[in-house]
Amino acid sequence: MTRVNREREAIREQILNERAKILRKLEKERGSKVITLIHRREPWLEANYGEETGIIIEDSEKVMMEIHRTAKDQPIDMILHTPGGLQLAAEMIAAALRKHPAKITAVVPFYAMSGGSMIALAADEILMEGFSVLGPLDPQIAGMASGAILEVLEKKPIESISDEMIIMADLAKKSIQEVKTFINWFLEEKEMDPNQKQLVADFLTGGYMAHTRPLSVETLTELQLPVKIGVPELVFDLFETYEIGSVQRPQVASFLW
Repeated sequence: MTRVNREREAIREQILNERAKILRKLEKERGSKVITLIHRREPWLEANYGEETGIIIEDSEKVMMEIHRTAKDQPIDMILHTPGGLQLAAEMIAAALRKHPAKITAVVPFYAMSGGSMIALAADEILMEGFSVLGPLDPQIAGMASGAILEVLEKKPIESISDEMIIMADLAKKSIQEVKTFINWFLEEKEMDPNQKQLVADFLTGGYMAHTRPLSVETLTELQLPVKIGVPELVFDLFETYEIGSVQRPQVASFLW
C-alpha cells in the first residue's frame, strides 16, 4: 500500500468512526433507526471518482436491506440529500418505507429532488429547514419532461410527428399515471381532503414547472403535506464530515448505519 493510500485509509477510518458516533447519538436522541441516502463526495476519494449522479439500483438494495432489518415497531429516520435518479430505484425505496409499520420521518436538511422527493412523500412526517427544498415528480423520458412530450401531440398534427416521438408520448402518459398512483398511495392515510390529494398528485406530476424547480417549505405547507421545521442539529454535524466546496456532486451515495 502506497503512502497516499495509507493516508486515505486513515482519513476514511477516522471519518467513518466520527459518523458512527454521530449516528448512534442521533438514534439514541430520537429513539429511531437512522438510514441515510446522501449523495456527496467522500473526502478520501479522488475528485473524479464515480460516474453515477443519483439514486441507482444498488442504492435501493442497500436501503431496503436496512429497512428489512429494522424492527417492525421501531421508527425510521430517513436522511435524504439527493438530486434524484432512477425512478425504479426511488419507487422501491419509497414503497419499502411506506410498508414499514412504525413511524417514518424523512429528514431533508438541504434538498431531495425528483426521486428524493418521492421517497420523502412516503414518510409520515418530513423534517426540513426554511431553506430546504423538494422538487417536482414529473417523469423524465430521455431527458425530456413527460408533460412537454405530450404537448407535442396536442400542438402538431399526427402526420408531422415521428414514430419515435409518438412512442415516447405513450411512455410519458403511462409514466405520469404510474407516479400519480404512487403519490395517491403515499397520501392515502394522511389527513387530507380527497380533492386536495388529487391536487397534490396533479401539481407534482403535471409538468407545470421545470423539473429542477425547487419547492419551498411554504409551497409544501400550502399543499398540506406533513412538513415540519426542525432538522436535528446532529444531522448538520453529520454533513460536516462530507466534502464541501468546489466539487462535482453528487458523486457517491454513502450509507451509514
